Amino acid sequence: MTFDVRKKIDEGLLKLFIKDLQPFKIADDEEFKNFVKFLNPSYKISDCHTISKVQIPALYQKCVNETKELIRNESLNGCLTTDCWTSRNNIAFISITFHFIDTNFVLRSVLLGCYEFSESHTGLNLSNTIQETLDKWNMDKNKIILVVSDNANNIKSALNLLQVKSLGCFARTLNLIVQNALKLQLCLIEKIKCIVTHFRKSSRANHKLNVYQTSNGSKVPKKLLQDISTRWNSTYYMLDRFLELEDAIRGTLGLLDNNPIGLTIDEWTIVKELIQVLRPFEEATKAVSSSKYMTGSIIIVISQGLKNVCEQMIKNNFRVEVINVLQELLNGMKHKDRCGTIENSKMLVRCTFLDRRFKAITLSSSM
Repeated sequence: MTFDVRKKIDEGLLKLFIKDLQPFKIADDEEFKNFVKFLNPSYKISDCHTISKVQIPALYQKCVNETKELIRNESLNGCLTTDCWTSRNNIAFISITFHFIDTNFVLRSVLLGCYEFSESHTGLNLSNTIQETLDKWNMDKNKIILVVSDNANNIKSALNLLQVKSLGCFARTLNLIVQNALKLQLCLIEKIKCIVTHFRKSSRANHKLNVYQTSNGSKVPKKLLQDISTRWNSTYYMLDRFLELEDAIRGTLGLLDNNPIGLTIDEWTIVKELIQVLRPFEEATKAVSSSKYMTGSIIIVISQGLKNVCEQMIKNNFRVEVINVLQELLNGMKHKDRCGTIENSKMLVRCTFLDRRFKAITLSSSM
């Protein structure tokens, strides 16, 4: 076997662990080794220790070196995004990502670091970690046009210490606005979550829900979705699926013992109207959360569009509970610390002006 052939097979083997996340011990399994030998008798597979302690670290370093070359040769400047969060097992992390357009005008994103962050989340500690990461990648701070993060005071303090321009994450701002508005219907949402939890935990209840769907023409029964407390649109998806399976839920709850309390007719109406109110915010959240294209130029347009939509929907004949949610959404969009002053951002104004889609709209409307 030639060196090049062996190298190619080694690289293919490592992808099992890097991309498919297979356990290293598979390399020591007798039947797996026999299978590899059957495919190529002259290839001797490395053992688990060699793969994990030698080959993977070497490949990692090769990837780092190639990425440093990419950043040095292909990026004139770019933006950083950074975020801190705490995992379910109460471990804090920080991530830092660099985004730039290469010489072929392709948007690139490079994860510079994702670290466990055990220190106090002060502005000074955060700024030190970001600066150390930039130093590790040989990146000049002057190469950073903008840093996008949440609007927490500690990260804003850190970026001020680094003397870099910053912008709050618009998707996170939308998340806070909608979550705050949905507190007005917290009791109804909790009631729905209770029903969803019952169906997801009870195999008997879930079986009856599936049977009801298939008996009424569904080829593949759908599952109820549970929301995640940190993402408002997961609540939207939960409500939307809940409404989609309204007949199945109503028909099944009556057949269960110790079933949770179902929704009243008025509550079902509120859910239907809430879906209409929340749909534009869900579409906006998806639009500004894309990783395939830059979203700075659409923020002002989307912000104004959401305000206009809320003002129009308030005129609809919705129930008072839904009108209250709408009013809270509109208040949040107009609040000076949320989206109320977003049109004053010179950077976002430039981005919008330079987006030819909106220039075309402006020209056609003025003719």
